[in-house]
Amino acid sequence: MTVRELALDAYSRVVDEGSYSNIILNDMISREDLPANDRGLLTEVVYGTISRQLTIHFYIRPFIRTKLKRWQKNLLDITVYQIVWLERVPNYAAINEAVEIAKNRGGPQAANAVNGILRNFERKPLRSFDDIRSDVVRLSIEASIPEWIISHWKTHHGMDGARDIAMALGSRPKMYIRTNTSRISRPALVERLHEEGFGAVPSEIQADAIEVGGEVIQSRFYQEGLFSIQDVSSMLVNDALAPQADDTILDACSAPGGKGLHALEKTPSGHVDLSDIHDHKIPLIEEQARRLGLSNHEAFQGDATQKAYPRKYDRIIVDAPCSGLGVIRRKPEIRYERKAEDIDSLVALQLEILSNVKNYLKPGGVLVYSTCTIHQMENENVAYTFMKENEDIEFDPFTLEAFDFEGPYRQILPQEAGTDGFFIARFRKKEK
Repeated sequence: MTVRELALDAYSRVVDEGSYSNIILNDMISREDLPANDRGLLTEVVYGTISRQLTIHFYIRPFIRTKLKRWQKNLLDITVYQIVWLERVPNYAAINEAVEIAKNRGGPQAANAVNGILRNFERKPLRSFDDIRSDVVRLSIEASIPEWIISHWKTHHGMDGARDIAMALGSRPKMYIRTNTSRISRPALVERLHEEGFGAVPSEIQADAIEVGGEVIQSRFYQEGLFSIQDVSSMLVNDALAPQADDTILDACSAPGGKGLHALEKTPSGHVDLSDIHDHKIPLIEEQARRLGLSNHEAFQGDATQKAYPRKYDRIIVDAPCSGLGVIRRKPEIRYERKAEDIDSLVALQLEILSNVKNYLKPGGVLVYSTCTIHQMENENVAYTFMKENEDIEFDPFTLEAFDFEGPYRQILPQEAGTDGFFIARFRKKEK
């Protein structure tokens, strides 16, 4: 199969069958043994087309005047993405290959339909967003983010704030790694990565974070356990947690283990329990702990809404299941899968988890609640409701130096430092 045939297959499985783009692409790349250039083009076309789907449909809709099959519409989507956004791909190459794919899949009639639509589209200027009267609808189409999400951001951040968030989440994400400080210092790791030819710059946002370029996961230092792949916003949970050397810590919704293992790297004489509701993910946590050379831990299956944990903890991490609206540039299909009506059930689930795990927090212990979303009901609302419903819990201020912040909770917006959107709140259990 050609790269564009693979892209059509991957895109169709995501938008028609609800598959996850990262899993589909990882499987496809490892199965097809593609060279680096083809891997890059495949990834770009699939992620890019998903990320721009609403905009693409706005552009191409006036040119479709006949009934098309689902696969033809998907083929138009990935081809329009190449024509509009990929400067290094000549239009004739994208269109010719689309027509060839259509001919192979549907015969001459299907090929003629696709060819006619794409040739007409190429000859005309792009439709302007200016004619869309509603500011919410206009931004929704321009940023390719559903209207209900834009409306929510407008309510809580104003229209300018909603635009800033939407545009930031449309940009290409930076890649970060987390230094395993139990094995190596950050300056030493940066130096070794440079020696291997990788771009590596210490982040000013978090003390263990390094911004990297290239396929750094192929580095031998990854196999040796000197770092993990993790976004810098996610690492800030450890700043709020502030683990001490001999703490006993619970990571209650752990898989794949990033935040709990980060804490474990900071507690040489302590202990971390890593628990997750999905039994099949526990080996993944164990595998990462082994790779990182970390031993003072236990990983086990547990439903955080009702689990009876084996001990009381000094600190607990609840990285709660959420709508994921802060990471839609890394997982672009999330924006279309989530619905406004999903939020109430996520809020209830988060509160249920917090209410259970706080029973295993020692008096004076710290509980950090985090999400990778930008939705007020899941974040600030959950934090205040949790406190209101539990008299033995109080807010506990923490600091994030990079954001010049001190307080009990912080919504990190993607336009502030180019990170994922994230929310972190810190609580303390009152001493009796």
